Amino acid sequence: MLLNAVQRFLVLGIEFVIVMLSAVVALEFLEGFKIGTSEYYGLRNAGHIFFLLIFITFSPYVFAFYTVVVSPISWLLRKYVSFVIARVFVYSAGCGLLGSWVFEQMFSDYMIESYYLNRATSIWLFALAGVIYAIVENRVLQRNKVRAENIEISNKV
Repeated sequence: MLLNAVQRFLVLGIEFVIVMLSAVVALEFLEGFKIGTSEYYGLRNAGHIFFLLIFITFSPYVFAFYTVVVSPISWLLRKYVSFVIARVFVYSAGCGLLGSWVFEQMFSDYMIESYYLNRATSIWLFALAGVIYAIVENRVLQRNKVRAENIEISNKV
């Protein structure tokens, strides 16, 4: 049982990192391309090396955030909230708030005002990432539940 819990933790952690970094890249593609100055090094100026920089620089922090914040919240939601749609809403709202914070970290006030960057884009992208995470988490949980039932049936025979 412990091995299944560790596998589930790692699968969901890696999935969370991939989804969040994809949201950051999508935000950079949608909003960062509006910035046409050399003051900001994004996808336009750094090119494809930007993907590598995002992955190497932020993956450990995103996984640590998953370990410290998201995993306990996920455990509490699985334990006390039986409705899948409620968990989807909580994840999308939480990730939307995270998206607002990421937007503030990526772009300065000067760039937001000068290039008319839209914070709602970040909120929607990260909310969508939260929905994707909730769907994958539900699939992983259902698969583990079916696997546990199959093992239990095979042990009885």
